[in-house]
Amino acid sequence: MSVTGTDAYACLDPASLPPLVARAVAAARAHGFPYSCRPEHGRLLQALAGGARTVIGETGTGYGVGLAWLASGAGADVRLVSAERDPERARVAAEVFAGDPRVTVLTRDWTRIDEDGPYDLLVLDGGGQGKTAHAPAADVSRLLAPGGTVVLDDFTPSAGWPPLHEGKVDTARLYWLEHRALDMTEIRLADDLAALVGSRCRMRGTETEWRGLEHGDVVRGVVTHVAAFGVFVELPGGLQGFAAVPELHWQHFDAVQEVVRVGQEVTAEVLAFDVEREQVRLSLKALEPDPWLAFARESLGRTLRGRVTKVAPIGVFVQVAEGVEGLVPRELLGRPCAVGDELSVDVTGINLRRRRIALAVG
Repeated sequence: MSVTGTDAYACLDPASLPPLVARAVAAARAHGFPYSCRPEHGRLLQALAGGARTVIGETGTGYGVGLAWLASGAGADVRLVSAERDPERARVAAEVFAGDPRVTVLTRDWTRIDEDGPYDLLVLDGGGQGKTAHAPAADVSRLLAPGGTVVLDDFTPSAGWPPLHEGKVDTARLYWLEHRALDMTEIRLADDLAALVGSRCRMRGTETEWRGLEHGDVVRGVVTHVAAFGVFVELPGGLQGFAAVPELHWQHFDAVQEVVRVGQEVTAEVLAFDVEREQVRLSLKALEPDPWLAFARESLGRTLRGRVTKVAPIGVFVQVAEGVEGLVPRELLGRPCAVGDELSVDVTGINLRRRRIALAVG
């Protein structure tokens, strides 16, 4: 957010902006909202969003300019969740993103952003920065996934140490730069604009073994809680396990309850240890056959029949095998499609690490 952020786009050709950004800027102007994300900061968000794997969070949607930059850089399988406490702004912003199923705009205070975490990327714009005594700082140890990134904007550049603002020590900036759970730095974006960017420190010294467990161990436990972002598992010895949504099942599902339920006994592989939370990171799907491997061995270069499962501004998603979907970019479609349509598609590329399949209409 910047006091004159919306005005900063006045000298830019809307055609030079990502379409979502141009749409959000137009909405901000139409409603007389001056506090949009500046283009310099927006381009940073767009670049950082490209590294997110599962979910991006934002506090303070406004009319969606910063969120539009994030969505323009995020992958097709990444969810974006933004919290805006003003109902009218949230409503208008939701309309901006009505055609993008990845994006959810919620009418809620920033303090409820944890309901959809932990995040690969978290942008603290409308709360959580801790800039005043009455505005607490967000708990990034809880909100960020290990290795996740947090961004705070709307700082003026500081050349010395300790950082100063209007001749006084900038205690909010100092808090973040010295945060024990973050590797944080200040990035100068313009003569009058800086952002703080940091990643949650990965654990050192106990990465491969903790409390008698090692990476790769297979454990059994009972599901004690199911949340939108994953499940909590009680393990032997009183340890708590956690399996994030991407680690539950190879196939697509709409709700966690479709895969596991409270009270169910599960078997999982140990992936990592979150010592700060005293938590064991688990994977249920690691013990199941990966449908992508069989698909990759047999399908590159082939023409297949598939069903459209999702229509998005960037193209359509087509299910080409059980548990396997790929994207046909909009420019390669040739005709409008709807969910349920069957298409003949060519498999032009497969990336197993990113779980992405490139398709073209056959």
